[in-house]
Amino acid sequence: MIGDSVPWRDELLKSSMRLRRWSTQKGWTERTYFLAERDIMMGAYSIRRLIDSAKSSSLLPSMRIPTVRYPLVGRKPMVLDRFDPEQFYDLQKGTKTELGVGRLCNQIIHSFVFQIYLEEDATTSVVFVSDHDRGKHLHGIAFEILADLFDYVGREDIIDYSGTMLDGEQTIVNASNHDAVESGRARYVADHRVVAEWIYEEIPPFDEAVLQMVARRMAEVRKQRGDVESG
Repeated sequence: MIGDSVPWRDELLKSSMRLRRWSTQKGWTERTYFLAERDIMMGAYSIRRLIDSAKSSSLLPSMRIPTVRYPLVGRKPMVLDRFDPEQFYDLQKGTKTELGVGRLCNQIIHSFVFQIYLEEDATTSVVFVSDHDRGKHLHGIAFEILADLFDYVGREDIIDYSGTMLDGEQTIVNASNHDAVESGRARYVADHRVVAEWIYEEIPPFDEAVLQMVARRMAEVRKQRGDVESG
């Protein structure tokens, strides 16, 4: 169980910067591939660990992340087939879709296929699928999008929480700085997008015409009461 989330978030921020650099890198070595896979795997695990330890926003697991889905062609790949995903999935017929953060991390952590590709547009992406889903389709995601996700979670700060107990089970609801900003109730105080300040709406002064209308109405009420009492 994570006690202090800061070191985990710091590592996510470092991984985010490296992924962003690799997203347009042309020259790759075996060590580069190793470092990239390590960062993605550890980043996905870190996010899931933060979620499981109630150290993230309760909305984070369902946050939607853009991905690409490639259909299975032919039979389900076996153990020795995992290094040739293009033989079993049609990488030319990808469709844009989304995965929730929780499911995305699980697919990466339990990946049966995990392959990094240098795209024709000089960007880098990774394709992956869990052992459970290998007979359905293959997922793909750009390094830039993963970098954005790691950066987002790395800059997350829990600013409010509540707990309930029902039938012996405790449920924790966390709200983060990002939740507050995205709901319009707060704003970031600097470009690092960590510290947020609440937005307090100023109550506009009453219009003079409204005040006069209220005064006239109150005068009428007092006059009516006076007439009743004198009658």
